[in-house]
Amino acid sequence: MLTTEQLENIQIDHGLVFIDYGEETQRMLAPTRGGAQFSATKTIREIEYDGRLGKTKGAQVIEEIGAMLSFAVLDTSIENIDLALPQGSYDSGTGVISSGIGGLIAASKYLTNVTMFAKVAGGGYKKITIFNAMNEADFVLATVAKGESTIPFEIHAHWDPTSQDVGDLYTIEDVQSIDDDLTPPTVTPTPADGTPDVSVGDSLTALFSEPIREGDITTANFRLIKASDGTIVAGNLSYSASSKTATFKPTSLDSGTAYIWTIGGVRDLSGNEMVPVAVNFTTA
Repeated sequence: MLTTEQLENIQIDHGLVFIDYGEETQRMLAPTRGGAQFSATKTIREIEYDGRLGKTKGAQVIEEIGAMLSFAVLDTSIENIDLALPQGSYDSGTGVISSGIGGLIAASKYLTNVTMFAKVAGGGYKKITIFNAMNEADFVLATVAKGESTIPFEIHAHWDPTSQDVGDLYTIEDVQSIDDDLTPPTVTPTPADGTPDVSVGDSLTALFSEPIREGDITTANFRLIKASDGTIVAGNLSYSASSKTATFKPTSLDSGTAYIWTIGGVRDLSGNEMVPVAVNFTTA
């Protein structure tokens, strides 16, 4: 027998595709035809050794991973054609795309991200995002008698070797809505930064400016440390959705001691991530 959760996770509708979702340059690629498809690939190398019987747990190495979104767009605007032509050069003044002569692909041809949303039966969406994204499909634009032409896209994710933080090639997550919210949540901590004489029996609270993802309420995102030696202070972390407040109750605080409470990695329901904050306080 199927469970309610299994039924709610059935994908029931076509995917919506955005470029640079969550950025000021965000826009939806529409209309599309035939939906959209995400694929994640990997290359596995088997470690060979004497006496090997076959595929062996602990003796496999993932050497390369890839990710791609593929779809077809009916909108044949010059902006979408430029998006499909990494080898082209677009002059916004004249509105002309010229072929160029090849060579190294410019960094400007890589989008910050391309994001697909797929609606599920229980409400909400699967949100799939690929990063440093660029189309690698050959460009085709054919006239069709009594029909519509489409631009095919095969947009691949790419690693950025110039970034100090390697980051992710792709992410997959559950979200409740698709909207134009580009504003990250802010937080009002108690005690405030620089507060002296905090009671060792007090709890720490973080009031958010909007509803946030409860899955982000983790001790990795709310961390209390002793300033003198960086010791992590244990405690109980809870969240009230009705008041949008996270509460951390330290197991034990020393008197007359400086502490730092860091809060970060928390996102709102649209996926916007807060700017991390650090709260310095001293106990009484």
